[in-house]
Amino acid sequence: MRRAWRVNALLAAAVAALGLFVFLKPRTDAPVEHALAAFKPEVARAIRLERPGATALVLEKRGEEWVLTAPVSARADPVRVQRLLAIAGATATSRLAATDLSRFELDRPAARLTIDSQSFDFGMVNPLSREQYVLTGGAVYTVAPGYDAALPRNPGDLIDKRLLRMSEVPVRVELGKFTVAREETRWVLRPPGGDLSQDDIQRWVDEWRHASALRVEAFAKGVPLGAVRMQFRDGTALSLGILAREPEVALLRPDEKLVYYLFKGSAQRLFSPPQGKP
Repeated sequence: MRRAWRVNALLAAAVAALGLFVFLKPRTDAPVEHALAAFKPEVARAIRLERPGATALVLEKRGEEWVLTAPVSARADPVRVQRLLAIAGATATSRLAATDLSRFELDRPAARLTIDSQSFDFGMVNPLSREQYVLTGGAVYTVAPGYDAALPRNPGDLIDKRLLRMSEVPVRVELGKFTVAREETRWVLRPPGGDLSQDDIQRWVDEWRHASALRVEAFAKGVPLGAVRMQFRDGTALSLGILAREPEVALLRPDEKLVYYLFKGSAQRLFSPPQGKP
């Protein structure tokens, strides 16, 4: 009797172990994911985008900042750059031989994106699976649609619309009729005006620090009507030329040879002395 009990216990343990093995065993029917790139997007240092009949867009990473180097020189929008790099982190459910490329519209790709030394050619979107064909590394991959939508059409789409760099933290702003400056540990408005708190002045300075343009264009011609002079926390300085006040406010950064067009409502607050909360 005792022997039969021991046999049953051993059988039960074996069944339990077998069940656990089956539960933990990797599924062989799970979809296989193929990585398109052997590197991670964050290590990239150079980007080139080519379209048929269009001038190539070229970017390079300098320190922690991406810079557009051709066809114009400008700071690059970090969000748009990350969207470009996303293809390097993509995975595909299918990997096909790179033969008869015309059936994928990859014999004449709509765009070629090169990240460091690896190129990604973008072909058609499969009307049934809604996946896009991408040629890279000697094979054709099917990826989720949308990566091609991140590819800009012109340099303006890549230019950083922020007026100031992240490192440019104002400690003094001069606008002709008034000046806001950090003196020792306090913000000071000269000439004084209204009942202002330190928070009121800080909000105004932060508006300058985070000001963003509607669009940015290369400077062609024009004589500034005035200037906005700034000093920054790191000891550097900048003088912005006021090219226009109507119908948009246009500010020239002479160091970049770019004109930033600001929304009139936002610009009016920037060009007016700090105000207290209503």
